[in-house]
Amino acid sequence: MFAVAVAFAVALAPAAAGSPSRSLPIQHGVGIGAIKLGMSGSDVRTRLGRPRAVIERRVIRGQPYVEFEYDFGAWNVGLLGRKGHRRVVLVGTGLARHKSPEGVGVGTKEGVFWRRVRGEGFRARRCNRPDPSGSMNGFVHWVRPGRGTETVYFPGGPPSSRTVTGVEVRAVPTLGCAF
Repeated sequence: MFAVAVAFAVALAPAAAGSPSRSLPIQHGVGIGAIKLGMSGSDVRTRLGRPRAVIERRVIRGQPYVEFEYDFGAWNVGLLGRKGHRRVVLVGTGLARHKSPEGVGVGTKEGVFWRRVRGEGFRARRCNRPDPSGSMNGFVHWVRPGRGTETVYFPGGPPSSRTVTGVEVRAVPTLGCAF
C-alpha cells in the first residue's frame, strides 16, 4: 500500500509544481499563463524566477524598457518603467504548449490558423522596419487588435508550409510594430 501511495504522489508532483508539459492559455489582451499585462516586475520574478538574459533595452516615450528572456527562450517578458516601478507590457512564448482559446499557438500551420480564428478579428500586418544594413524588411505578422492590446503571431518557414513560431500579447501603442 505504501508503494502505491508513493507512486501516486510522484505522479502528481509535476502537475502540482507547474510541470513543463502542462498547457498554459494564451489569453488575448490579458497575457500568457500566469504572466499578465500590467503585473509588476517582482511578480514576474516570483513566477518565472531570475531572467536568463536581457534581450533588449531602449527608451519608449521617455521611459526605460527592458525585455528579459526566461527558461532558455521559452518566455520573453517586456517591462516598462524605472526599476522597482516596472510593469509588464509584453509577454511572449515560443512553446507549443501555450494555446489560445481557438487552439492556436506555436507549431500551428497557416491554413489551420486562419480556419480556427475566422471571425475573431485577426488580420495580416506587414511591418516595414529597417534591418541593421538599413534595408527595409517586410515582415508579416498575424495580429488580433484589442482594446489597448494586441496578440501577435509570428509566422515562419517557407510560404508553402508556414507555421507559427512565436506568440506575443502586448500593450499598444507602447511597442509599435512587432519585430
